[in-house]
This record gives sequence, structure tokens and C-alpha cells, in this order.
Amino acid sequence: MVALPLVLLVSLLNQLIWQGQGGSNPLLFLALKAQDQVALTIFFLTASVMAPLFEEIMFRGFLLPSLTRYMPVWGSIILSAFLFAIAHMSLSEVLPLMTLGIILGFVYVKSRNLLAPMLLHSLWNSGTLLSLFILGS
Repeated sequence: MVALPLVLLVSLLNQLIWQGQGGSNPLLFLALKAQDQVALTIFFLTASVMAPLFEEIMFRGFLLPSLTRYMPVWGSIILSAFLFAIAHMSLSEVLPLMTLGIILGFVYVKSRNLLAPMLLHSLWNSGTLLSLFILGS
């Protein structure tokens, strides 16, 4: 319930900073432009299922608990969220992705269950992609 308004607010702020510069995943642009249903389906499954599974295991399942050995939990959440954001290799999306990473880290710490951030991450990616597919941009 908190993720959507918070990430959208940070995204709006981010748009003011970057003024539409930067961009997103170039593969998404190519898949949307080609309107190839097979490519779109593969991209959707990769981003909505495989990416959340892999990224949550790596960033919340391994990195975040490892960092808590060397720093407080809140610092571990912030650092793992920052690394999650820069791993997406889009400078213009670091702020919204870091915000999402902080929320996912908080969910993991509170639930102590990796499935919770995986599902939230999957829902986030699915909603984002469905919006882009429907809007076509």
C-alpha cells in the first residue's frame, strides 16, 4: 500500500531532476516498437517472474543479511537498495529504484520471509509492464 504512492512521488521528483532525459531498458523499447507478441511475452515473464526471483535472492536474501553483520539494519537496507538501483544500470532511475529497494528491504526485514518482497517485486514489475504495454510507450 505504501510502495505505489511513495515510488510514484519519488518518480515525479526524479522527472523534474532529469527532465525526461535518461531512459529505461533499451530491450523494452525494442520489444514495444516491434509489437512482437512472442518477444513481449518473453520480456514480461522475464521481468515479472525471473527478475524478481533472482534479484530478491541476491539483494534481500544474501546481500542485506550479510551487510547486517557490519552495519545497522537500516544502513543495510539503504546500501542494499542503492546497489539494487545501480545494478539496473540506469542513472536516471536510481532514485525510484532505490525507493522501491528500501521498501522491499523493509518488507523482508519485517516479514523475515523472502517470498514477501518477491511477490511485491513481481507485482510491481507486472503492473509497470502492463501499463507500458497498454499505453504502448
